[in-house]
Amino acid sequence: MNPLLAGLILPPKLMLRALDDLHTLATTAETAIELLANLDARAERIETQLDRGIAVGRELERRGAEIAAMGQRFDKLGDALMAEARSTQAVGMEIALRGSEIAAALPLLQRALDLGEPLEGAIERAGRIVDRLPGGRGRHGTGTGTSPQKGT
Repeated sequence: MNPLLAGLILPPKLMLRALDDLHTLATTAETAIELLANLDARAERIETQLDRGIAVGRELERRGAEIAAMGQRFDKLGDALMAEARSTQAVGMEIALRGSEIAAALPLLQRALDLGEPLEGAIERAGRIVDRLPGGRGRHGTGTGTSPQKGT
């Protein structure tokens, strides 16, 4: 190629290439601007979600403190219940002891009743005799409280 002709042809080729590169840069810049706008919108949504997350975290922290305080109250109530259970256990043991004493005495009481039944008629007759004595309750005094008593 002729150097003169090459000087005339080369600059338009360089110019076309420069225009092509400029067009590529402009297209890339538009795409980059769109991407930056999308990233900015995403960043705003992320920031909003983070703010919500922080608010939820604070609420969880507040509720956690309430739950911890409630746990301490339950602990105190549990201690009081344990003390009451120990007291109830002591009373139950005392009742069981008294019950066993009563159970041990039942055969003796039954024997006394068995001995007293044959004497029941004699006891009633002796009571009627005492009622007829001077100063006794009188004929009406069968335990109904109709006769006057001394000292009233």
